[in-house]
Amino acid sequence: MIYASKADIEALYGPDFLTDILPGEMTEPADIDAAVANALSAASEEIDEYLSARYRLPLKSAPSNLRRPAIDIAVYVLANRHSSLTEDIRQRYEDATARLKRIADGKSGLGTSEPRIDGGGSTTATGSGADFTAEPRRFTRDTMR
Repeated sequence: MIYASKADIEALYGPDFLTDILPGEMTEPADIDAAVANALSAASEEIDEYLSARYRLPLKSAPSNLRRPAIDIAVYVLANRHSSLTEDIRQRYEDATARLKRIADGKSGLGTSEPRIDGGGSTTATGSGADFTAEPRRFTRDTMR
């Protein structure tokens, strides 16, 4: 699943941003669109790597709060590939991956469209997904006298 689009990048950073980070010889709209599509696909694959630690993929819909990390990772891929990497772009990439690590670790979520987590065990009456087992009791109050 692709989590952002070229239009999302342009809405966030302005219409000239992509041409600024791409090489000067890349002027054809079709070439720019292909490079951006490849970067967005790579960003979405990287996001899925993090999400797969916690969620069953593919998600039913793209959570809107994954748009910004997808944009920042895609921009990093484009800038790094074309030697236009700045400290700001690198920092945004690191911030995006740190956020994804928090999601993977369960310290942050996907927002209002949070998918159900696949716990793998049986569910209890509360539906929490927790499952507890124990060995049979060996001692009772009667045997401790």
